[in-house]
Amino acid sequence: MELTSGKEIEPLLRETIAAQIGQKKLDRWFPSSIRFDFRGERLAVLAPQENICGFLRSYRSEPLASACRQLFGREVPLDFLVEEAPLPGKNSISPVVDVTTSRDPIRLRGAEPAPAPSPAASSSLPRRKTERSGRVFASYDSFVVGVSNSTAKSIADIAIRTPGMFNPILFHGPTSVGKTHLLEGIYSEYRKNSGRKRPKFLSADEFTGLFVQGFQEKPGGDRSFRARFLDANLLVIDDIQNLEKREATQRELTHLIDILQSKGVQVVLSADRPIAEMTFLKPELRTRLGAGVEAGIETPERETLLKIFNQMARQRGLEIPDEVGRFVVSRLAVHARQLSGVINRLHLACLTGAGPLTPESAAGILADLTVRRQTPVTLEEIEKAIASVFGIQTKELRGRSRARQCSHPRMLAMWLARKYTRSALSEIGRFFGGRSHSTVAAAQKKIDIWLSGPEGAEFSDPLKRVEQLLAASRH
Repeated sequence: MELTSGKEIEPLLRETIAAQIGQKKLDRWFPSSIRFDFRGERLAVLAPQENICGFLRSYRSEPLASACRQLFGREVPLDFLVEEAPLPGKNSISPVVDVTTSRDPIRLRGAEPAPAPSPAASSSLPRRKTERSGRVFASYDSFVVGVSNSTAKSIADIAIRTPGMFNPILFHGPTSVGKTHLLEGIYSEYRKNSGRKRPKFLSADEFTGLFVQGFQEKPGGDRSFRARFLDANLLVIDDIQNLEKREATQRELTHLIDILQSKGVQVVLSADRPIAEMTFLKPELRTRLGAGVEAGIETPERETLLKIFNQMARQRGLEIPDEVGRFVVSRLAVHARQLSGVINRLHLACLTGAGPLTPESAAGILADLTVRRQTPVTLEEIEKAIASVFGIQTKELRGRSRARQCSHPRMLAMWLARKYTRSALSEIGRFFGGRSHSTVAAAQKKIDIWLSGPEGAEFSDPLKRVEQLLAASRH
């Protein structure tokens, strides 16, 4: 079976691009009217018009090249070509304008070449849709729960079982920790039992776009805009940090929250930071959000990453040994999008007959991803280095003493743990004496302030010595 048709490779390429730039940008930058066709050692990017080819060549080459490097482990030449539309009344598929000469196509090992379709059969070949297909939302059951997101998941359960009990709800956390997945899962659950009312899901950018469009269409656009949501049983808005400098949209969101709350409609939002750090929000909107509930989602710990990795593999129908999954999450992965890229690489290796997957073979397949990475620093190593430099016992770092000689090294240890490890706030807090994630976050902020102020002199020399010890342990 030849891969030049793109049937096997194109979905993997699109998933790889999405893992790097996000699904929303993928849909916007490379809609279904743009096709990818692998021809030997080259990638043909097929567009319906020459001006689109020129635009893609000038402004979209880098994400394509980067995705190819990640997927194939090498540079792949790109050709931007025009795919002409079929003439009315013609059944045959129009040829692609191509001026390149490709080498032998990549083949799946052990697969027989597919017979060429007869001229009579060519008219019934399935055509790729030119319009953008509807968005596919993640299911609630597929959200992987771990220490890093258990509180957020519990609040989501309440939002589904008892709409409006906590209203509005804000989930916050850094990129690629599962915020959008959780929001999509809540939306999917509401769709199952929506009845005559329908849930609404928008990004903050889409919300702004609809609001502006309402005013452009006719006077009193704010009323017609709000009317869009009056039959909703759920409103979900993703990435509200993008409302910065959009004061009119913020005011409209405030009014809409008031209206929906009065009707008992659940409102769920997400952001990349907690309410206290979104100082750009107008006071009335901050007040509405503060009256509800917020829950943080942290960077997944290794066991959660392993669950996510195994789930991705099952969805692809891949049987990946547990030791391979543990190798991946211990050496490579920091978040789910990285895991998606790794899964793509391993999937491609299976398609091309790389043999059984083992930690050793996976290390070879992923060698270019690991060449610059060192073994991660551990919490135990940070604890020992801090204790050595400050001349205290490790048990004192985990103890309850608030004396300066213990509390300051402890805060610095937590700061270093955030800098050098993949551990979540809650995991760091548990390690250093069963403290809460908020304690770790406060320690991190305090050390940042001290290092940038007059107190920095107190920490600069010991910090340098601790980092030298950690660097020495890497060799």
